Amino acid sequence: MVDDEKVILHSNDVFSVEVRGFDHIPEPERNMTLRQVDQFWVGNSVNLLSFTLGALAIAEGLSLPLALIACVLGSILYAYVGLASIVAVRAGLPTSTLTRAAFGMRGNLPQATLCWAAGLAYEVINIIFGVEALLALFELLGWSHPGAIGKLVATGLQLMLCGGIAVLGHATMVWFERVFAVVVTLALAAVFLFVISQPHGNSLLASHATLSPGASVAAFFTACAIIASNPLSFLFNGADFVRYLPSATPGKGVFWHVFWASYAPSVALTMTGAFCATLGDMSDPVAGLKPFVPNWLFIVYIFAVIGGSVANAISTYYSSGLTLQAMGLKVHRNTATSIDVIMSTAIALYVLFVRDFTTTLNDFVALLVVWVGPFAGVWVCDAYLRRGELDFRAIHSKEGAGGRYWGWHGYNLAGYVALFAGMTTAALTMRSPVFNGPIALALGGADLSWILGLPVSALVYAGLVKLRARDARGLGLAAPDQAAMSPD
Repeated sequence: MVDDEKVILHSNDVFSVEVRGFDHIPEPERNMTLRQVDQFWVGNSVNLLSFTLGALAIAEGLSLPLALIACVLGSILYAYVGLASIVAVRAGLPTSTLTRAAFGMRGNLPQATLCWAAGLAYEVINIIFGVEALLALFELLGWSHPGAIGKLVATGLQLMLCGGIAVLGHATMVWFERVFAVVVTLALAAVFLFVISQPHGNSLLASHATLSPGASVAAFFTACAIIASNPLSFLFNGADFVRYLPSATPGKGVFWHVFWASYAPSVALTMTGAFCATLGDMSDPVAGLKPFVPNWLFIVYIFAVIGGSVANAISTYYSSGLTLQAMGLKVHRNTATSIDVIMSTAIALYVLFVRDFTTTLNDFVALLVVWVGPFAGVWVCDAYLRRGELDFRAIHSKEGAGGRYWGWHGYNLAGYVALFAGMTTAALTMRSPVFNGPIALALGGADLSWILGLPVSALVYAGLVKLRARDARGLGLAAPDQAAMSPD
């Protein structure tokens, strides 16, 4: 902490409006613990999206054993979220601010805008999941035809629950995530135990006869990519949630707490989705389970879906507010969050009442892997080369070309070269409903984008930084941020 840095006492109290936004968190204000990290990530991870992705692994044509292995392997990419979280703890800054160092003060705007758009898409998906679950609950409680009024009531409930908590801020969000972690986990555990107790015919041991060995390999890698899209989706905001940990918190502690508290729920939920998909059609993840479980358990499941959608939406709303500030919106964090909540709710209402473009949203999320992995590869690599030591004043500086993180005309060219290298690699090796890369097609449809995009961008960026430092030394000049960028 800088000696003259302003400290605001009680800036992040539960049930009070958080004072800080996308700025730096001073050491005396960091009131988060590793136990809260566990509670937060468990609560944030037990949601219907993981269930749906697991069911899609079966829809790819895999046998149940292969689908379960895909759930385990795809979820391992939560390790990237753990590594990114260490950086945020050291710097005390959210992702959308940290990335200014990697992409330049002007170059960060397109990246922050994509972060916000991605968050908005996930918010809308969460609202729709929650509304569908509430409508199913209304019918179970005797409201046989909720119709338009039911949709409005369900959306209003979602708005009050999610938006209200996110607007208050970090400490309140963490407190509620603890509740969701316990309640939703117990509810989904009951569903999981029931489902795995059911007979699955020959699906447990036999492969699908319609798939050749080559097609099975391709389907397996694609299923892994589908599962991996969930942890990758947290690389534009997942580090935001732990920046209230003290900066001296051991890096191993940060990594393992974030990893296990997100990885274990993801594996459990995706496996549950895969098991359920062997029972029948799970294209509708809310109503699809109803024929296969008792009514009392379906009600438990509905409450779990509602709780999971709320828990995940809260954190996304919270980060989106920080991102809007980083984009240049000159308002307080709670106002920025409120604007984001209103916009996502308006889009969800449009989807529910006017035009269903859920397919468009799903396609956008599918293509997100092309950008989010390489994007994270650049900014996480940059932060590690700097050892997480960023000048929090300079990163908010308005000095223009005189600023430490300004770059070339406001752009860090190394960051963009590395980003495009990773994105090109991901695009060439991806398989999705929207686009199939030529390398993926040559491999029979195997999707490798989830494996290659991030490390390629990170390696290219590290190489460019070292090359720039070597050239600067050869000319007898000091390379920009050389001491901080050196990995030695």
